[in-house]
Amino acid sequence: MQGPTGLVHPIYARLLRMLLQQAEVDSDRVLAAAALDWQSLLKADQQLHRSTVVALILAALRATGKPWLGLELGHQAPVSAHGPLGYAAVTAPTLQHGLRVLARYGAVREDSLVWSFNQSVDRGILQVAGGADWGEARGFVMDAVAASLVRVLQAALGEIPGGLQIDLPLALPAWESRYRHWLPMDVRFGQEALALHVPAKVLALPLLGADARAHAAACQECEAALAQSQAISMAQRVADLIGRSPEGVFPQLQGIAAQCGLSERTVIRRLAADGTSFQQLLDAHMQQRALWLLQNTQLSIEAIATRLGYADTSNFSRTVKRWFGATPSALRCPEPARTG
Repeated sequence: MQGPTGLVHPIYARLLRMLLQQAEVDSDRVLAAAALDWQSLLKADQQLHRSTVVALILAALRATGKPWLGLELGHQAPVSAHGPLGYAAVTAPTLQHGLRVLARYGAVREDSLVWSFNQSVDRGILQVAGGADWGEARGFVMDAVAASLVRVLQAALGEIPGGLQIDLPLALPAWESRYRHWLPMDVRFGQEALALHVPAKVLALPLLGADARAHAAACQECEAALAQSQAISMAQRVADLIGRSPEGVFPQLQGIAAQCGLSERTVIRRLAADGTSFQQLLDAHMQQRALWLLQNTQLSIEAIATRLGYADTSNFSRTVKRWFGATPSALRCPEPARTG
């Protein structure tokens, strides 16, 4: 089995853009910080690389000044946003079955998170661990997953029953009251992983949308998606490894091939079979990284050029102009406002 592909369904980026519009911020500018635009995102049927989503999240947090934005995103996401995973969960016969569905297929929407469900005599625990690769966006992601779970529970049961508890692997924030609004249950901070604790009597509750045929069909679709995610393409593997390269290290084909356990020739051949090349994947990463550094840091253009492996700043400027049709200076954002 391959490791995480680092891919995220584009619907979550579309929902985030909707929140940006509600907050009356320049959503196009925020999308541009992640090298995205609305028309392309709207038509996209391919998943977004995690590094793109991280850039989008950080730009959105900066633009809105809302550190609780992940909670809003999870609350806004309807069951349909989670595709067959959502439908399989809410059409299960009982809550216990629905939580087991989430544990088995949760990775089909974003596979850096590890889902599990364990049951004892008195309770069941749905745990979502991992997420270290999200970096500064980790808190947003944990908030979004927690609020999404609550939204699915509300859709499945019609209400949030008493006795539930949710653990968060986050420090107690200054905006704790926001959690009480979007997570109407006992919330514990500073835990090892995100975990939903459900009493045994609640696990046995029947779901409003229980439908054996619809459930079987949704689970079948989830199985197919899970199998597909476990057989990722060479292009996806290489793009993920390039995105994981340490800051200041210019990825080279030789090193990427070694991490894949393959020869350079084999990597080149398999990338060609996927309709791309190492240079194309590297260029896409460099474009995104350059734009993020220009719009989200106060580093000088010379320092950014050096970080991206350009010894000549003028060459970097010409490359940026070719990529985006604007100079590095024109792409810079004003210093972000401070958030309370």
